[in-house]
Amino acid sequence: MLIVEGSAMKKLLAGYIGGSSVDLARVRNAGGQIELFDQANYISKSYADLESILSLYLRKKKASIDVACFGVAGPVIKNEVSTTNLPWHIVGKSLEEKFSLKRVKLINDIVATAHGLSLLPAEKFYTINKGVKEENGNVGLIAAGAGLGEAVIYRNDQGIHPCASEGGRADFAPGNQIESELWEYLYSELGGDEVEDVVSLTGLERIFGFLVDTHGGKRGEWLDRAENPALAIIEAALSGQDETATRTLDIFINCYASEAANLALKGMTLGGIYIGGMIAPQAITALDHGRFMVRFVKKGKMERVLANMPVGVIIEEKTALLGAAGMTMAM
Repeated sequence: MLIVEGSAMKKLLAGYIGGSSVDLARVRNAGGQIELFDQANYISKSYADLESILSLYLRKKKASIDVACFGVAGPVIKNEVSTTNLPWHIVGKSLEEKFSLKRVKLINDIVATAHGLSLLPAEKFYTINKGVKEENGNVGLIAAGAGLGEAVIYRNDQGIHPCASEGGRADFAPGNQIESELWEYLYSELGGDEVEDVVSLTGLERIFGFLVDTHGGKRGEWLDRAENPALAIIEAALSGQDETATRTLDIFINCYASEAANLALKGMTLGGIYIGGMIAPQAITALDHGRFMVRFVKKGKMERVLANMPVGVIIEEKTALLGAAGMTMAM
């Protein structure tokens, strides 16, 4: 982990607010390293707003806080954000006033993940393509989970500078015949096709439904019993127990790889592409079987450039929380 400076004895809180859960943790400097403690996880949809969760957390932990940083899934503008996959509107100033905090900083969740990258040890990454890393080159970050987050990280002598985006809301571009049919299927259902409609947990379910409705796929009882259908599809595909699940995961990986390549080209990420989010670690064996890189480099004249880019999977699920924690140290 990165060695950090002291935080003048401030009482620090970090949080990650995703589409499905909220992670909170207090933060301290432990021998020059960031340490998370008093960690807690909450199911987002069980609460009306972030304030309810914070009130519960502070009461249960008997904690007083001076400053806080939250990585939030959604576009942060002037320290406020309407969450992408939750009906919440979070305002930093309002949190300061309600909880008597000196400062609250809101950042995009992918920006938080970007800040967390430099705090991870080498064993928290899994290499798909070693490539040739340019030390000062831009870095791309793409993370599929409840939604799809994307960012380009610019680096210079002063450190890293993540550029937040809503790239997951860009148009979904099919790359072959079956993906063109998928595009038409989703368009008829949704009235439009965003990349996030395909490359996300919900996207996995939509691809599976598409194959059942239009390509003779079978929906087994195992899927109806599943607590998390998308993760069940991945498990069934990897175990080889269901052909429709296997076809679903193949299409999903192709679309994921294609969008990762789009990000790599737009940001010219010669420092590498990192794949975050909760899906990639679950499907890591499928990602490493070659399909991802075959599709990733399939960009005509840019194939050679992409083939030389390092590509890795982040296997630390708390990266965004850790990044938010790192930001509190500078507040």
